[in-house]
Amino acid sequence: MASFTSSPALITGFFFLFFAFTFTFGQSSVPAVYVFGDSLVDVGNNNYIEGSILKANYPYNGIDYPGGESTGRFCNGKNTADLLAEKVGLMASPPPYLSNTSDLYLKGVSFASGGSGLFNTTGEGFLRKTLSLSEQVKYYTTVHGRLAQHLGVQGTKQHLSKSLFLVVTGSNDVFAYFENDEIRKVKTRDQYINEMIAILQDLMMKLQSLGARKFVVPGLAALGCTPARRFERNNDDCNAAMNVMATKYNQNLTEMLATLKFNFKGKSYYTYIDTYALLSGIIQNPATYGFREAKAACCGLGELNADLPCTPLSIFCPNRTDHVFWDRLHPTQATASIAVDTLYSGSPPNVIPLNVQQLIAL
Repeated sequence: MASFTSSPALITGFFFLFFAFTFTFGQSSVPAVYVFGDSLVDVGNNNYIEGSILKANYPYNGIDYPGGESTGRFCNGKNTADLLAEKVGLMASPPPYLSNTSDLYLKGVSFASGGSGLFNTTGEGFLRKTLSLSEQVKYYTTVHGRLAQHLGVQGTKQHLSKSLFLVVTGSNDVFAYFENDEIRKVKTRDQYINEMIAILQDLMMKLQSLGARKFVVPGLAALGCTPARRFERNNDDCNAAMNVMATKYNQNLTEMLATLKFNFKGKSYYTYIDTYALLSGIIQNPATYGFREAKAACCGLGELNADLPCTPLSIFCPNRTDHVFWDRLHPTQATASIAVDTLYSGSPPNVIPLNVQQLIAL
């Protein structure tokens, strides 16, 4: 029988190829994800804001998160930011910035804050404190400066040009418009929306000036169909006026994003998902998406489980995968997963002009 003896050169070559293969295919498709926005993507920043009740670091939030831990996510498990980070191959979700404000955050970081909005006053009030989007961008400016010191100007430019910038905002501003009589006395719906878009445009231009090139910007969902808004109407119907406002905002948002891309001369790209159409489709045909309950929240109290937020005193559904909504305002992990899958590989008209998979390939 012939024998085979491996030479040192052959063994060395084999292991070189093995580790090269492992390194190449074990890498994330993007170096980092930087997250801005509200409670839909907050991974715990509000835990570190003293004197605020806008927190989710208590049961039953996080009941399906690894370890069953209440981390500050307004969800039964992972939210959109977590799932997107997983989808693009990052080993861990971008951590909350306020957990360590001196970190370099080479793999990304979340500045998102529950209750926040485009207006600095959104979410603020008695026992209510949050980080507005403008404050979040200021914190990013600090991180950008540290990156430049660590990676150099060109290294930072290259790093950020391949990173994703997830921006999820606007819902709380719309809620505030309907909840505050004083706002409606001085601003029409269209004036308010135009101001929202102008603020977002300015902040995105600031991010562009600080290296951001690839944006993921979901539109507003059918906000009037959340359990909280149905509960307020006492008849299970969606708040049609609120949905009209969300639709109008989305129209203006897509126009603004296209203009930003055009003005940046082909060096800025974005993914937009029609969250309104997606959620509306799920609500109208829940069984098609694997859901049983599309009106009531899983965790809460009262009619539709929407009288109060999810707290340790609440009741919660035994099967979270068959509910569209986790609490009175936020989706379950199952719903967020559908949104992220659509973001990643969806096609027009649901996702325009590129999906995330196409975005990161640029």
